[in-house]
Formats: sequence, structure tokens, C-alpha cells
Amino acid sequence: MDLYIGSKIKALRLQKKISQSQLCDNFMNRVVLSRIENNKALPSLEQLIHISERLEVPLSYFVSDVKYDELIEYIDNSSSIIGDLFNSQNYYEIVKLIEYNHDEFLKIQDFNKYYYAGASFFNIGLYNDALKYLKRYVNLFLKSKEDIQKLNIDNFCQALNILFKIMLKNHNYEKGICYLELAKKYLCELDSLNHSICFIIHNNLAYLYLNTNQFQKVINLLESFINTHDNFIYVRAMPHIYMSLNIACYNVGDYDKSIKYIEKAILLFKFFDDEYDAGRCHLNYINSLRYSGNLDKAFEIANRCKNEYKKYNKLYLSFFIQEMILFFNIGNYEKVMEISSNIEVHQLSEMSKHNYEFMMGHIKYLHNDFNSAYNLFKKCEKYFLTQYYYRDLLLLYDDLYNITKDIFYKTKRSKIMNKNGRKNIVMDSLMNHHT
Repeated sequence: MDLYIGSKIKALRLQKKISQSQLCDNFMNRVVLSRIENNKALPSLEQLIHISERLEVPLSYFVSDVKYDELIEYIDNSSSIIGDLFNSQNYYEIVKLIEYNHDEFLKIQDFNKYYYAGASFFNIGLYNDALKYLKRYVNLFLKSKEDIQKLNIDNFCQALNILFKIMLKNHNYEKGICYLELAKKYLCELDSLNHSICFIIHNNLAYLYLNTNQFQKVINLLESFINTHDNFIYVRAMPHIYMSLNIACYNVGDYDKSIKYIEKAILLFKFFDDEYDAGRCHLNYINSLRYSGNLDKAFEIANRCKNEYKKYNKLYLSFFIQEMILFFNIGNYEKVMEISSNIEVHQLSEMSKHNYEFMMGHIKYLHNDFNSAYNLFKKCEKYFLTQYYYRDLLLLYDDLYNITKDIFYKTKRSKIMNKNGRKNIVMDSLMNHHT
């Protein structure tokens, strides 16, 4: 049947009375040619060029009348030229093939060709082209039969994960969530929850839920996941999953669970000799202890970490900021000022710098240094808004209103009063004392 490339090659070879050995001509193996002629494999582009030259026909002869849909079930995808290029990370070659030989690209019989194209464009930073091909691949997958979907579920999820990354760059969290939830849906339906991509999808979905303050969704998603997966294939993702659970739990007020999860994350990072991320976890650990009311242990850990993480300068300085936050919440502003005098602000991470500005702004306000307070608050206000630190902003807008008597700040305060934000510096005890 001349619908298939292999059949066309065989028919033309017999017509020209050329043996398989003659056609191979030391360029390719006879076993490979037999598989191609029996439609069990596709020739690579180099092989097809060689065959067309030996049989004295143009390259297009073999692909001009191929019906793509009828080929899907029979193709060995690993043998296609675009698949080989992708697996060799030759992304520029794939892009060149698409841009300079687009008709040939369209004729390639590989179910995953649009995925390879989209992922290649993404890997070289051409995101609009990546979107076009990845969306085409997703639509092709969704219209396919279940047996085809099962064979290609990993690439489907990888495509959706890349689409999520592009949405993340555009700050389109809602669309990013839709892509990841679609991946999760098919992983469940196709009984593929033990694939390593499944862990990545869950972790990234939790990240988006955290960034949109959907803390209970994080807990439901990840607790359900870890409770039904005791044989972890992608075990290195687990400390990150525990970190996400820690943040979600302390934001909904479940401090015991938040402490349990961050302790697990620290243990796993230490097991993998990841000292830096174990240190980052200790920042979350201190937050969880602080919100749970265990200030003594929070102080103890902050003090210990200042000695343990000296070689990571920004992380090291973050523990001084944590110490300032602890003293700030118990109203020991003198101690906050003392610690601050030993900090080089320009060496702080972005988050630490803005937390520093906020605390110093409030203390300057209490000391009637209104100009300094105003300038410090204006430096951190925008960052706090982007991070949804509404509890901190309530105090900030109170102080700014009292400094300026501008009703604008009362209006801003009213807008965020009942919004679901993220916990950062200010604890309930401080807000109650302030009001």
C-alpha cells in the first residue's frame, strides 16, 4: 500500500531491480532498511536523502501522499529525524528545519513533532513560536485515542509544563494553573501517577496555588499526593513539596503541621547534602515557630544558624533579619535597632531588604522621625503589595495616614482589610497591641 514511506521505498526498489544490499551501499544496515520497508520504522532525514539519491527520485516522492492520521498507530517515533535531533538537544537544527524546510517538517510522520518543535523554540527563547506548536500538540493529543495518549502522556505533560513556564514569565497565573490542572487530570485518568513528570506537575501546581494565596488547595493537593505515593520515583522533589506544605499550613494557622513538614524538608535536604536549601528551610522553620508562639526555640535556631551559614552571605544576613523580626513582634525595638546597626543593607536579599525597611520605618514613626519613616515605607510598599503581605500593609498604611493625614492611605487600608494575604512579619499580637 503506497500510503506508507516504507512501502513506497520497497516498491520503487523492486521496480528498479535494486537489492537491499545495493540500496544500503555501506551507508545503512540491511536490518534497518527491512524495518523501514515493512513500515515498522521511519527513515531519518539522512537515510531518506541517501535512498532518494540511490533510487534517483526527489525527496518529496516519498512523503507527498502520506496520510498522517493513518500512520500514527504504526510509527516507531524514536526513529524519526526530529525525535533524534531533540533527544540530542539539537534545538537549533530543529528550528532551522522548520523555518527553512517547513513543507518537509509538515510531512514528517511523528506524533510528537509539534512537541519537539515547541520545546525547541522554548529552549532557545522564542516563546511565541513555542506557544503555537505546543498548543497544536496539546490539541492533537486531546483528539487522539486513549492508547495513543497512554504512549505519549509524558510528552503531553512536558508540553503543558512548558506552557506553564511561559505563562509564569507573563505573570498569567490563572492560565498556568489551567495547563497544570489539565496535566494532572490526564495523569490520573491514564493511571500514570508514578511517572516522574507527575511529581513536577504537582510541585509546580502547588507553587502557583501558593502565589495566588490558595493555601488550602496546596494542602489538599499535596497531602493527597504524598499519602497515596509511598514509592517515590522522583524523591528529590519531596523536600520542595514539604516546603510548599509548610508555607501553606502556617498561612492557614496549622502551625503544628507546618513545623512537621519543614522538619522533614530539612532532613531530606541534609540527606542530599544540599546545605544551602537546608539553610533556606530554617528561615521557614523560624517563621513557623514564631507564629506558633514558640519564640524561645525560634530565637535559639536563629542564633545557631548565624554560626552555621556564614559562608552564604545573603542567607547568613537573613538570619539577622529573622532575629530583628522576632524582637520587633515582642516590641523590643531597642534590640531591633542594635542588630540593624551591624547590617550592610545593600548586601541583603530583596525580601530581607524590604523587611528591614518596613521594621525600621515603623520604629522611625514611633520615634517621630516622620520623614525617614515615610521614605522607608515607600521603598517597601510596592514589594509588599506584589507579595500580598496585607497584614504588614495594614500597619504601614496606619502609620502613613498618621504621618500625612492623607485619606488616600485610609482608602488603601480599607481595600485590603478583609483580603486573604500571606503572613510575613506582623503577628496577631502586634496588630492587637497596635489597634
